[in-house]
Amino acid sequence: MYEYERADFKTRFKKGQSGNPSGRPKGRKNAATTLRDVLLKTVRIRDNQGKRDVPAIVAAAEVCLNNALKGDLKAFDKIMEIAAKYKILNEFALEPPITTIRRFIVDPKPPPGSPSNTDQT
Repeated sequence: MYEYERADFKTRFKKGQSGNPSGRPKGRKNAATTLRDVLLKTVRIRDNQGKRDVPAIVAAAEVCLNNALKGDLKAFDKIMEIAAKYKILNEFALEPPITTIRRFIVDPKPPPGSPSNTDQT
């Protein structure tokens, strides 16, 4: 097909050699897996309930919430951002929902023949 042969055709691919020999070695975890392992690693915390083991991300969220409750506005903003992202606050209504509407008509005059009407005469 070609009248000439390019030199890189002979050296470009070698049997048994990776296309990227300086790339990530086999068996090494990628960055997302490493980050997930770090965030889900169990840590022991001590609080008023005693010692307990929780994932690191839960401990970090509790620290952020405690700082927000102490008045840290950045921590409060972060907690509210997380709650909005996962729609946590949508599940809880501040007031109970209205299920029925009833209409009562009250006449200030007592009906004729009632005991309160006869007492006045």
